[in-house]
Amino acid sequence: MKQTRIIDELLASELFGQQLDLEPVKGGAVNKSYRLTTQSQHYFLKTFELNHITPTDRQALFFQQQQLFDLGISPKPIYLSHAHDFQVESWVEHVSLRNATKSNSEKIQLLAKVLSDIHNLPTLASSIDLPKDWLLYLNAANVSEQEYWQNRIEKCKPDWIDTHKVDQVLCHNDLALEHVALTNPVVVFDWEYASLGNRYFDLASCALINKMDYHDISMLQHYYAEFSNLSEHEVFEHCQTQFPIVQLTYDLWQAAAATVTHDSVSS
Repeated sequence: MKQTRIIDELLASELFGQQLDLEPVKGGAVNKSYRLTTQSQHYFLKTFELNHITPTDRQALFFQQQQLFDLGISPKPIYLSHAHDFQVESWVEHVSLRNATKSNSEKIQLLAKVLSDIHNLPTLASSIDLPKDWLLYLNAANVSEQEYWQNRIEKCKPDWIDTHKVDQVLCHNDLALEHVALTNPVVVFDWEYASLGNRYFDLASCALINKMDYHDISMLQHYYAEFSNLSEHEVFEHCQTQFPIVQLTYDLWQAAAATVTHDSVSS
């Protein structure tokens, strides 16, 4: 996405003044992130590069983030572009949980606490059809061995159907250590994939995204069970069901994202 088009739309909105500067900052694997500077303050701006692959109701997510801001756990969303392909929100000065001067066990304990807190939030979030997204990712990805991917989808689909509406809570679905800001209170970034879903899918996603080994996963499950007043054994068993579903989702998303990145570089 051209920065000039972003600047032109922001100027036309008359919400940010007439002197604007966009500075790239470290972001995700596909979406681009910027610090938007005006005459008086800074904002965070993020582009959405996969809209054409997975149609997403950005307006609903914008309203959902407003609700989460009111609950004190999210930056304030300020502006959603006309095409719903970029968003501006408040800039939060912070140290991320990843960069915090804490031990590994302390980081995992706090991560479990944040995840448990998210799962207890009231929300108007909508559910998602993950098997539909799998097919969208697969169609967008430049992969061979279609039969291999279809077999994985067919193997995971019954477990997703059986568990999706069980233990259903607000799920972040992308709770990386760098998405947790050690502010007071803690603020969480990147609600792009938030939805209603099975709590153990979100827990397994958190473990995968943060590249946890077996020991770290065990700690995460232990602390999550403790903070959520759940049986540690049940948490472990339910996560075992979710790990293949999460891995399939992650693999297909990565394949689709790699294709988008390659195409944008080639063009």
